[in-house]
Amino acid sequence: MGVDAVAKSSQQPTSVARKQIGMQLREARQQANLDLKDVADAMGPGWSTSKVGRIERGESGRISLPEVDALAKILEMDADTHSNVIALIKQAASKSWWYKYRDVIQGGFRIYADMEACALRLTMYHNNIVPGLLQTAEYARALDRIYFASEPESTLNRRLQLKLERQTFITRKTRPIVVDAILHESAFHTQVGGPAVMEDQLEHLVEMSKRPNITLRVLPFTAGHPLGTATGSFTILDMKPIAGTENNPVVYFDSLVGAACLENPEEVETHRSAIASIRHAALDEVSTRTRLRQVGKTLSRKG
Repeated sequence: MGVDAVAKSSQQPTSVARKQIGMQLREARQQANLDLKDVADAMGPGWSTSKVGRIERGESGRISLPEVDALAKILEMDADTHSNVIALIKQAASKSWWYKYRDVIQGGFRIYADMEACALRLTMYHNNIVPGLLQTAEYARALDRIYFASEPESTLNRRLQLKLERQTFITRKTRPIVVDAILHESAFHTQVGGPAVMEDQLEHLVEMSKRPNITLRVLPFTAGHPLGTATGSFTILDMKPIAGTENNPVVYFDSLVGAACLENPEEVETHRSAIASIRHAALDEVSTRTRLRQVGKTLSRKG
């Protein structure tokens, strides 16, 4: 699976590097009091306002080092910013860890996979399903066989290998990602794959919650709606600084029609406040393990 390569890699994910490139270029342009058209016109043929906008949003492909040098002159970058952007360009040229799975990883999720690999901490709330990072192989396989019903077993196996490799980021011995997860109790009473699969999944959650980098709490049915309204699943990603620059937190959530990332500080803070309220209403870690074992015993009797 290439687990060792993933665990030991010091390269920052490609799309995260592009995002940082865009942020630094945008800040430099704003400090120079230039708009997108000013930059495009100064760069000359082949450049447009839409191209500059894509680069600043981190959506563009490769930018050459000569183009960076030209932009640095136009934007009057200081030496440190110029050096940081060059370092980021070199990182963005490398392949992401998931590249070998590019045939089975969907476009929108590629960006999340890069950000996840770059995270220091993942703070998540899941209201009806066990999150991928904490799923057993059989639980994940049972879901994929339904969602990707038309795919052959060989492709489903590759999807499973991709998920298992993602999980090495939180199970590796050296600097694992910190996970603070809250799961609604409904996720444990919704059977996936049958009682035996669910029993194993619940025991897996108990064992994962004992890891020093993982905190797991259950929001019980009796807690009602801590926010006064229903809320969907979401993850807050606090990421590592790269190339000497700050890497702002991001809120990620997905649905049947696509995924979205929120970067506005006010929107991020709204979700931090929400998860704080949910955490306050949730069971503590010890009570959570007790609840998981209780549900598991019920499934064992059914099995």
